[in-house]
Amino acid sequence: MQCPKRYWLSINKPELADERDMTVFTNGIRVGETARDLFPGGVLLEYRKDGRLDFERMLEETAEHIKKGTPVLYEAAFATEDLIAICDILVRRDDGYEIYEVKSSGSLKDVYLPDAAFQYLVLSECNIKVSRVFVTHINTGYIRQGNLEPEELFLHNDVTDVIKEIKAEILEAIPDINDVYIMNGAPDIEIDEQCETPYQCEFMGHCFSHIKEHSVFELAGIQQKLKYELYRKGLVYFNDILASGIQLKQSLMQQIEAAGSGPVLEKENIRDFLDTLYYPLYFLDFETINPAVPLYDGTSPYEQIPTQFSLHYIPAKGEELCHVEYLAPEGTDPREQLALQLIESIPGDACILAYHMAFENKVIGNLAETFPKYSDKLLEIKGNIHDLIIPFRKRFYYTDAMKGRSSIKSVLPALFPYDESLSYDNLEGVHNGNEASNAYLSLTEIEPELREKTRRNLLDYCRLDTLAMVRIWEKLESVVK
Repeated sequence: MQCPKRYWLSINKPELADERDMTVFTNGIRVGETARDLFPGGVLLEYRKDGRLDFERMLEETAEHIKKGTPVLYEAAFATEDLIAICDILVRRDDGYEIYEVKSSGSLKDVYLPDAAFQYLVLSECNIKVSRVFVTHINTGYIRQGNLEPEELFLHNDVTDVIKEIKAEILEAIPDINDVYIMNGAPDIEIDEQCETPYQCEFMGHCFSHIKEHSVFELAGIQQKLKYELYRKGLVYFNDILASGIQLKQSLMQQIEAAGSGPVLEKENIRDFLDTLYYPLYFLDFETINPAVPLYDGTSPYEQIPTQFSLHYIPAKGEELCHVEYLAPEGTDPREQLALQLIESIPGDACILAYHMAFENKVIGNLAETFPKYSDKLLEIKGNIHDLIIPFRKRFYYTDAMKGRSSIKSVLPALFPYDESLSYDNLEGVHNGNEASNAYLSLTEIEPELREKTRRNLLDYCRLDTLAMVRIWEKLESVVK
């Protein structure tokens, strides 16, 4: 329903999809499995053959359990002549069946309703009496204490009346969807807001391949609606916008006007920023996990839990660069030991640089709140943090290669395009924060040999983050000399 072309490509050309964000996928799997504990003792009907869902067996087994009156089914499958639906949880009641559609988000969203309505429709066509339909999602206000309490972790939304109202809309859409299914080629759909709403399409890389450099799609911070409005008007590239005379907000115009020109260097402002720093100078970066299902006492869904840090530091002006790092052991709450290691590693008089320090401030603030006995020293560290992003966010230093962005992943390759030692692409196994989170969470589930390799990959990734900060700081120092 989001885009017929996306649907056709997912069936016929799945290899054209962009790389998947496994964080969302992993959270979804864990949430779905945990939600089954709301109705324990059910039968799981998810079967696979050659890595794919075995629909035929799922349908056969579901029919057998419906016939037997099994009270609770997980992944029950139902089909009409041309439709198939799979229910996350199906519960038998005296007045019919209840469908529970489980989502890993923290709220009920309209986009979930067609999914639930489709299940209701298919089950009704299969002569299954559905008494109620629920969308079940995470309760972000839940705080774990002791054993996980599924009944507190999840909230149920009765959407029965709503989906009965949109049932006709779903019925109306099905013939068009089936027409797309049997098409010999992809439908001709122009790129527009449906590429990103309600979900970012996994085929954007394919469908946007005709877009060249310096287009409106590179403009950092542009509103989605405006971006596609400009595209539809033919104002696709920076030169088109300049020629039209249209005026966008200042930061966008600065990015457009800087394209192809030399770097913006406000040396006095850079110097003023550097003058706020002092020795010993520390460069700090955390990596965290934020599981939807809280793992440790006192934590909530999606709370950022620090699992490691890297510190590069220079004890005094002119002295050698040093490094210390910490990666928590897997399988236990990492926070207290990490807090102690952080306190031991950073002297009270240190100047600390972070990149986008709001994140480090939040992590340290949470640690101070969780462990009051360490709060004074943790808050002292927090109070000494300076933000290395400032010269780039305020565009004291800006180049076209940064593409309007100030994140370290944009600034670093722009400043050091040919330095292979500073390339995240050259790392093994872990290349970004999401991969780091997934890698740490996997440590309890993999073989010891792979576990040690994964831990090394995690350390290498976090170490590069702080080394990158050192090199960026050095670059700022060099441009004002």
